[in-house]
Parts: sequence; structure tokens; C-alpha cells
Amino acid sequence: MSFFTRTARLTVAVATLTLAACASYSPNYEALDQQVRAESAPLPVDADIAELIRYAQRHHPAVLAAEARLERARAGSVAAGAFADPQLSISQGLNDADYQTLGLSQEIPVFGRRGMSIEQARTAERAAQARLVEVKADLAANVVQAFSEYLYVGENQRLQGDLVQLLEQFTAVAERSYAAGSVSMPDLLRAQNALDEARSDYQNLDAMLFSQRARLNSALGRDARTEIEGDYSLIQSHREFARLPAPADELYALLKEQNPALLASRFEVESMLVGQDLADSAGLPRLMVGAEYMNTAMASDTIVGMVSVSLPIWRSNYRAQRDAAKADVETGIQQLRAAELEVQAELSMALYQWREAERNRELYGDVLVARSEQAVATTLSNYQNGNAGFTDVITSQREWLSFALAHRRALANQLAAVATIHALIPASLSETAPAATQDNKVEVDHE
Repeated sequence: MSFFTRTARLTVAVATLTLAACASYSPNYEALDQQVRAESAPLPVDADIAELIRYAQRHHPAVLAAEARLERARAGSVAAGAFADPQLSISQGLNDADYQTLGLSQEIPVFGRRGMSIEQARTAERAAQARLVEVKADLAANVVQAFSEYLYVGENQRLQGDLVQLLEQFTAVAERSYAAGSVSMPDLLRAQNALDEARSDYQNLDAMLFSQRARLNSALGRDARTEIEGDYSLIQSHREFARLPAPADELYALLKEQNPALLASRFEVESMLVGQDLADSAGLPRLMVGAEYMNTAMASDTIVGMVSVSLPIWRSNYRAQRDAAKADVETGIQQLRAAELEVQAELSMALYQWREAERNRELYGDVLVARSEQAVATTLSNYQNGNAGFTDVITSQREWLSFALAHRRALANQLAAVATIHALIPASLSETAPAATQDNKVEVDHE
């Protein structure tokens, strides 16, 4: 076989392999185009807050995405411990048909590079695990906050309905009094206007309740239009969930130990520290060992060993890698410190909101609402007897409604504050008693 024939065949083979490697790629995006929605899992009727949280943490797409990221990190831990692929080389003499070689070489990770890669991947896996906990904790807070607002709007609508009934009774009395000539036309018109306004507010609250239900369904990972079945009570939910998991001083200590965002940040900084060690080893030689089989006319079936090392002579490149790794570590440390300050501020604000809501709950729930109810009954009776004016009746009714709503607002705010605390310290959620009464609530400093 002539030299030109062998060269032509080798050229054809190389061209064929090149064309195969450069073949076009056509991805399949049908799954994104179809977006088939899976049926939502059924939610238990009359589910309490704990059941709502468990439902969301099992089915919400954000949790599923975080779980997928964790699986990716676990796969990265396995890949980090794998050796580099061996290299196989084959050569054929072009002008000497009797010359062939077959070589096999393997890189050996010296200077602890493999151990550092494994440790870096493990810290990334621990960070992904902490991020999963963080996603679940934030989702639990979103569920409780959305649920408390949903219950508050429902209570608001119910109280508005009670006000409508009171105004209907008052308007009926005003109409009879007007027919008897004891009430003027302006007073009758004011009563009718107040009734129409209250009915309009009731209808607006019905629309608002739909939007709050959509928000709750979103937090649960369900379609916004899904019905929520059950007979829920804001007061009952508050009694079961709204106490502090621990005294304030203990919460600050638990925050540093258990906050998932801080844990994830610490693991990420640890990964950066390992990355700095890897950057320090980048300027060290890399070792390859192998063997080569040679078949020539002069010396057939010859096997030789091979050892090769890299020559890290471009020192500026390795210095840049070390500088970048050092900057990454400094960035991570400062971000960790900033995160610690941020979560402390969030905890402080949540504790303030809890205490403020507790004072308002006691003031409105134990004192002002009862007084305003008595005032409404007394004023309406006096109006029927001619001892009170129209303005007194309307004022007493609106005062009762504002106090009742302020009481419910305090309950909802306290639920939201406790949800924020549990999001900052997720482990405290499992330690919280299933119910809290006024007798066993945790005392905190109101100063």
C-alpha cells in the first residue's frame, strides 16, 4: 500500500469523525410546551395549621426544586471522588506499515487534590441541605401568614355582616319612627345610606376573601381557584399556634445555631476555603502514569512504562487563581456576617410584633370589645326611647366594629409574627406544644 493511499484513508477517517462530532443538535422542548398540570393532592377538611404546613412542604414546587438541587449536589459529591478518565492513544506509521503504538495513561491526583475536591463537594451538599430546610421554613411562614390573613378577612366579613344586621334593625326603627312623625327625613336618609354603605363593604370583603384564598392556595402549591373546605376559626387557630416557642433570650441563641440561611452560608464559606486550598495547589505539577505498547519491524511487542508531569510555568495565571479564591473567601465571610445581622434584626422585629399584638389582643379582646357591645345595645335602646340621637347610634356601632376588627387584627398579626420566628428557627416548630391557652403561654418581657 503506497504512502499516498494510507494518507488518503487516514484523512477520510479523521474527516468522518470530525463531521460526526459536529453534527447538529435538536433539543426536545415538548415537555415545556405542554406543561401538563398534575392533579393537586386532596387537602384534609378542617386541616389545622400543622397539616397545612405539612401539605405545602410535600407538594409545593419550590420544595421539589430544592430537593432536586440537593440531589444534584449529592451527585456532585459522587463525581468529585471519581478519578479522571484514562487516556488511550493509538498511532500508525504513515510511511512504515509495521509501526504501531498503543498507549494508556492515567492522571494520579497528588498533593491531596482528590480529597479537597471531595470535601468541597460535601460542603456544597450540606449547603444544599440547609437551603432545602430554608425553603421549607419560608414556605411554612408563607402558609401561616396567608392562612391568618384569609381567616382575618373571613372574620371581617362576618363582623361586617353583623353590622349590616344591626343597621337593618336600626333602619327599620327609623322608618317606623319617620312614619309616626318622630324622626326627620335627614335622619332616615342617613340610616339608609349607612346601611347601603355597610352592604357594599360586605360585598367588597367577599371579593377580598377570594383573593386571600388564592394567596393561600399559592402558598400550599395549589391552583388559586381551588376551594378550601372546612369551618375555620381565627381564635382557635391563634390558640393552637400563636405562642412563642421559647423565651426571647433563648431564641437569639437558637438563631445562630439553627437558622438555615446562616448554616447554608457557613457551608458555602467552608466550600470557598477548600477552594482556596485547591487554588494553592493549582501551581503544583500534575502527574500522569501509563504504559505504551509498540510494534515495529525492528523491535516487536515492546512495552514501556511512562511517567509525565505538567510544567506549571505560567505563574501569573496561578497567582490570579489564588487571589480570586482569597477574594471569594473574604466575600463569603462578610456575607455571613451580614446575614447574621439581618436575621437578628428580623427576629427582633418579629418579637416586637408579637408583643405589640399581645398587648392589643388583651386590650381589645378582654376590655374594649365587651364595652362597645354594651354601648351599642344601650344606645339603640335609648334611641328607641327618644333618649339618644342618630349620630350616637351610628358612632357606637362603628366603634364596636373597629374594636372587634382590631382584636382580630391582633390575632392575625400574632400568628404572622410566630410564623416568622419559626421560619428563622425551624427546629422550634416541632418543639411547640399543639395548643396554648392563656394559662400556659410563655411570658416575655414587655419592657
